[in-house]
Parts: sequence; C-alpha cells; structure tokens
Amino acid sequence: MNQDSERPIDHQEVDALLDDLGEDAEDAEDKTIAEDSSRSSFLRRARGASTLIAALLIFVGLSLATPLFLTVPNVMLVARQISILQIVAIGMTFLFISREIDLSVGSIYGFLAVALATLIGKNGIDPWIATVMVVILGAMIGFANGFVTTKFGIPSFIVTLGSLSILRGAALLLSGGWPISLKLSDDHSFPTLTDGRLFDTIPAQIFWMLILTAAAGFLLSKTKFGAHVFATGGNEEAAVLTGIPTKRVKTLCFMMTGALCGVAAGLLLGQVGSGFPLTGQGFELDVIAAVVIGGTPLWGGSGSIFGTLLGAAIIGMVTNGLVLLGASAYFEPVAKGAIIVLAVLADTLIRRRVS
Repeated sequence: MNQDSERPIDHQEVDALLDDLGEDAEDAEDKTIAEDSSRSSFLRRARGASTLIAALLIFVGLSLATPLFLTVPNVMLVARQISILQIVAIGMTFLFISREIDLSVGSIYGFLAVALATLIGKNGIDPWIATVMVVILGAMIGFANGFVTTKFGIPSFIVTLGSLSILRGAALLLSGGWPISLKLSDDHSFPTLTDGRLFDTIPAQIFWMLILTAAAGFLLSKTKFGAHVFATGGNEEAAVLTGIPTKRVKTLCFMMTGALCGVAAGLLLGQVGSGFPLTGQGFELDVIAAVVIGGTPLWGGSGSIFGTLLGAAIIGMVTNGLVLLGASAYFEPVAKGAIIVLAVLADTLIRRRVS
C-alpha cells in the first residue's frame, strides 16, 4: 500500500496551503482591480482628449469660416449663452456618473423661474432671499425625485418623466399662463450681480458658471463624496458591500441638480427681468447633450465636470456658428443630434479598444 496514503494528515500543512491559496487569490484580485482602475483612467483621459480636440477644431473652423466669430463681443455672447446650460449640466453630470438621469430639469428650471418671479414681483420678497428660497425648493424637488427612485426602485427615467409634466403644469397654474415681471430699482444689487458686466465686457453669468464649475470639479475629484458617486455608478453592488450608502448618494445628486436649477432660475430672472411659464421647454435635451458630448456615458461610473464644460462650449459654438453662417434655424437640432451620435460613437470605440 502506498505509504503516502497512510501518512496522517498534517493540519499545519493544510493551513499553510490554504493561506497560500488565499494570498494568491488576493493577489489576483488586487491585480484585477489595478488593471480595471488603469483601464478606467486611460478611458477618461482618452475621452477627455477627444472632446478637447473636437472643441478646438470647431473653434478654429468657425474662426476661419466667419470673421465675426472670433471677436470679443461674440465670444462673450457664447460664454454667456452656455452659462446657465453648464450650471444645470453640472448636476446632470453627477447623476450620469451615479447611473441616473433627470428628464425634468427643464421643467424644474421653468417652474422655479416662475416661482421666483412670483415671490419677487407679486409678494415683494427681497430677490436674494427669494433666490435662496427657490434654490431650497429645487433641492426639495430633487429629493422627491431621488426618494421615489431609490426607495421604490422605479427607474429615474420614468420618475422624472412624470415630474417633467407635473412641474410644467404647475408653472402654468402658478402664472396663469402669463409672464410675471419683476419690479426692481435700477441700482438694486440683484440685477447688477446676476446680469452686470465686469469692465463693461465680461458678463456676470460667466463668473457664476466658473465658480460653480470649479467647486463641482473639486467635489467630484477630490472628496469622499465624489469617490462614492463614481463607485455607485461603476458597480453599485460592490459599493453597497463596501458600506457606501448608494441610495443616499443618488438622492444627494438629485438634490444638487434641483438646487442648481434654482441658481439658473435666479440668473435668468436677473437677465430678462420676468418669469415665463414655458421657460425651459426642451432644455433637458441640451443639458443631456452637453453631458454626453463631454464624455460622461449614460451607463455611469466615469465622467468629469471639465468634460461637461467642453460639451456645453461645443453646443454653444455650433449654435452661434450656424447663426453667423446664415444657416436655417431648423438645421440646429440636426447638427446637435449628429454631434451627440458622434460623441457616443467615439466613446464606444474607445471602450472597445481598451477592453
């Protein structure tokens, strides 16, 4: 009989063997995580570079196509036009990264503009206090969207589609279908700080946009909350196992988006001086386009605020360029749609090459 089969089991040897197998498994897992992290980092860099190159090419192309494009007044106009778009798109970027979406941002924006005009124009509340109130109201609307989505497991696409209709109707009911004008003195600080110009050249909206973009970029890339947003969108099950409160993270992203709609409503009223019940119709499409063109995918887990800024800039330049070139207004949605398809195609090709 084989002597090895009669030898008694050495439990110490078995434990040592199991320890070695465990260490090998941990090493393999660490290696896989490192490879995934490296692949994700390369993907973000490649996608960001492609967006930046596209923005530069459009800028150079329009500068050569029409001499009116590369003038200080026109550049300031484009930057001013994309300011509100970028501010709302910041919140949408957080939502996309966490693998959620808010189709109601246009209606939230329009409803809050009417609410703000009502508070100031009809109730005589100080514009700054009223703006804080609508920012809080926007956060509460975002909380409602996030709570229903995460608590009951209803896709955010459906929840916010319902919110889109509800809030559009609420804006019409609140205003009676008519615009609400503000009555502010010429020397009031509200229009000065929301629609004034530094050195009679740079619109105030640009400063608000840059401040919020920088703050959001820091929050997303340098804080624990930003890491939780990426983890939630990248692999929600794994994030839950590591102790990340994914439902809370998503709800906070919805609240941030709603609050930023309130900020955008304040800037709009400072600029136009009245609240229109149909403000923001179709605005959600431009916001989603800016985020997608900027390199943040619909399936979550990656993206950047700077990329969204480039996406908003591309939309602004294309819209402005078509006007300067005398193109038909009906061609604008065609151009935007084509850019979105190309952006998603580029992202898909990059992912396939990396994988």
